[in-house]
Amino acid sequence: MKQLFGLGAFKNAPIRKKLILSTWLVAIVPIVVIFAVVFFVFVNTGAESARRQAQLLLDKTVEEMDGYFNQAQESLAFMVTDMNMQTAIDNYVSGTYKEQLDLRDFLRNRLANVSTVGRRTAAISIYIKEADRTYSRDFSDQPLSGIYGGEPWFEDLLAGKESFAQTEGISVQDQRPVWILASNIISVRNGGVLGLVYMELDKQAMVQPFYELAAGDGDSIVFEGNRIISANEGKEGHYVSLYSYSRMLDSQVEYRLQMKELRQGYTAAFIYFMAGMAVLIILIYLMDKMLADWVAGRIIRLGEATRRIAAGDLEVEVKDGLKDEIGELARSFNTMARDMKQLIENEYLVKIESQQATLRALQSQINPHFVYNTLESISMMALVKDHYEIVDMTQAFSLMMRYSMEPSPLVTVREELENVRNYVTIQKIRFPDRFQMEYQVEEACLEEKLPRLTIQPLVENAFRHGFEDTPNHKQILVSICRRRGFLELRIFNDGATVSHERLARVRFLLDPDCQENTMDCYALRNLSRRLRLLFGEKSRVTLRSGAGTGTIVSLRIPLEKGDGENETGSGL
Repeated sequence: MKQLFGLGAFKNAPIRKKLILSTWLVAIVPIVVIFAVVFFVFVNTGAESARRQAQLLLDKTVEEMDGYFNQAQESLAFMVTDMNMQTAIDNYVSGTYKEQLDLRDFLRNRLANVSTVGRRTAAISIYIKEADRTYSRDFSDQPLSGIYGGEPWFEDLLAGKESFAQTEGISVQDQRPVWILASNIISVRNGGVLGLVYMELDKQAMVQPFYELAAGDGDSIVFEGNRIISANEGKEGHYVSLYSYSRMLDSQVEYRLQMKELRQGYTAAFIYFMAGMAVLIILIYLMDKMLADWVAGRIIRLGEATRRIAAGDLEVEVKDGLKDEIGELARSFNTMARDMKQLIENEYLVKIESQQATLRALQSQINPHFVYNTLESISMMALVKDHYEIVDMTQAFSLMMRYSMEPSPLVTVREELENVRNYVTIQKIRFPDRFQMEYQVEEACLEEKLPRLTIQPLVENAFRHGFEDTPNHKQILVSICRRRGFLELRIFNDGATVSHERLARVRFLLDPDCQENTMDCYALRNLSRRLRLLFGEKSRVTLRSGAGTGTIVSLRIPLEKGDGENETGSGL
């Protein structure tokens, strides 16, 4: 069962992978499910919202059209109750020709001043019943009796049976479809019908707002079962019918909203939801990865530190200042590492103190002051007798003795080189014109620290092993530089080379793990041991030798942290 669900592999997975997978299981998967449920609810809510929005637009458009009708009716009502107009009509019938012309102009001005519904008004006229004359605002003066005579609504208005009529027809001017509104003029004096006011409303202009409403692909508007507006003829499909009642038309206006419009809304909503979910998942993943990397990184650093300390590096320290469980573990680890280092250092110190005590015991066997005074006396006697070489030799030897008996274990490179020069002075007197001594020392290295009597024994080895059985002129080179955080010293001589067997033997004895108890290669082994005790395991003593290249003893001493990181010195 565990293999089926991969639990065994999960248990052995890295901590970072476990953290990320746990977030997917407890966060991202539930979020996907929640998003699916929310999307389903949103789609249904969105569809209902779209229907309500369409219904509101339909109601507003129908109300706007009814408003145009109301405005037209108010204009008609104003005109039929205008006393000046009734007086003008009464006087027109009995007036002279000139008076009739004046009254005609008066009536036309009245028509021009009446508020209408703008460009939606196709025509507006006044019909005088007794004179059988029609006057229009646009001077066309189309005879209404000749056009509508015999029409029930026209006759009923003139007979006083009806006061208002509304019907559909065609314009008397250009034959375009119109709605006709007419109202008779009743005399306030005798109650008789003086005539009527006639108005045409352009049907195309009146229903123009419905064109904007039915702009969708396949949407249509239907009045009393007849489609009057359609965005795309012939593209009938699944639609939702919405209704709004028009008071002026006394009928329902049907708005057929294509489902395609709603589906487009669903698609857009789905895209937005998917995009939002993708962004959220990415953000959760990135935040989880950062958190997992942070937590796992702390654990990994702790694991690396344990491996380093197992390899013998006691300088390791885990830097974690937080106060959680991992931080507590790191602090406990650092305490353990410091205790181990202290115990080992105490053991080394005991050995070093024992060696120093032995050395002091040997040094105390000879009174240093007696040695110095004797050498000074020899030097003075030689100076009196002009034996200057003896003077130089004794003074150099005296300085070497004083230098070797100083108590401080560490000296500067400058002091160590001065001791080497004193030694070379003695050797030049012993072997005149037999060798050339050269120094290549970087100025920045002169104040660096190293153990006392580090370089001079190596130069002495060059004389002892490199120049024996070689009467030819030889060369010794001392090179000191800083490179990549280390102080590097090289003592080169072009004398006799070291055999392969001897070279392998020396390298074996210089290995830190070598436990062989022997006096062979004592000087190099002692120097290597001193460097490791003082500077740690990063210090090195190496030997190279070959025909044509000479013999090179190299020392590698770690500098203080930050020193010499970018320094590069010249090599041999």
